[in-house]
Amino acid sequence: MNRAGKIIFLAVMLCSVPGGCIRVKLPECPPLVVKLAVDDRNYFNIDAAVSLGLMERLPDSLPFRHYIHSIYYIVVDGEGNVVAEQHNRAIDNDLPEQSVVMPLSLPYGKYTVTVWGNMDSEAPLNEDASQAEMETEGAAFNDIYLASGTFDYSYGNDTFVLGMKRTRGCLLIKAEGIPDNIDFSTKDIEGVYGIVDSDLEYSNVTGINTALDWKVQNEIRTTTLMCPSPSYEGTTLSVAFIDKSAAGGMAQTSADSVLRPQDVRITVGRNEITILKYIYDEEGSGGSFGIYIWVNNNWEVLHNMEIE
Repeated sequence: MNRAGKIIFLAVMLCSVPGGCIRVKLPECPPLVVKLAVDDRNYFNIDAAVSLGLMERLPDSLPFRHYIHSIYYIVVDGEGNVVAEQHNRAIDNDLPEQSVVMPLSLPYGKYTVTVWGNMDSEAPLNEDASQAEMETEGAAFNDIYLASGTFDYSYGNDTFVLGMKRTRGCLLIKAEGIPDNIDFSTKDIEGVYGIVDSDLEYSNVTGINTALDWKVQNEIRTTTLMCPSPSYEGTTLSVAFIDKSAAGGMAQTSADSVLRPQDVRITVGRNEITILKYIYDEEGSGGSFGIYIWVNNNWEVLHNMEIE
């Protein structure tokens, strides 16, 4: 075969190779890259809290780690086999996005990438990291973020974006007129979800409890992160304002040192703020509370477990 014939033969052979990268002769094909962005920077109804002077709207220019300080991810193929995993690690840069880069050895195909943010450990995750027990140590009271997506990794289709979403809502309570001796409070919350999966589906209705020492009397404001309510007004909130020193550390059992408003039913939504206000009136027999919820730019009275 003459030189011209050889050149034509080689050209035909190269053109007959199936689409893709010729990894032997050319540089490595680009790896699968998943860019992580923060979808839920502010709560959906942040403007309500801003208007009341209870929170500030965060600018979009803040770095990724302002919202999410650590990430864990797992990658599975179409048959459910784990092909890559990164254990929980802290974010150590101020970039607006983070990139998850897969090994060059990963072949083309469909892969599901699941990312959890703001966990202190991997203890809340099940075996394949497809769901988390949100009230387990390592996740409880943390602002947990989640993203999951399935991608068709192929030649020319190697970079994808995942938006991290907040899994919890926020209960914000402001108290006014509380006596000066009150320096401690508790919250018992019954009827919130306890498990979330990689599709942002919730299950396992449970309860949570919090306790807080007040550093400044009469400036009582609390925020508690929790998963959504299972239904409208499906969560029951019990609050106690306590003079801990007078109770000798046993405030929950001392009626003289405990102010207990009536229980109320509330609705907690994902990435939403539920805003309540307790106003104590010392006049009358034993004092009383007015309890209000911020709805449609107004304070509405919560009475007998319902909005009045």
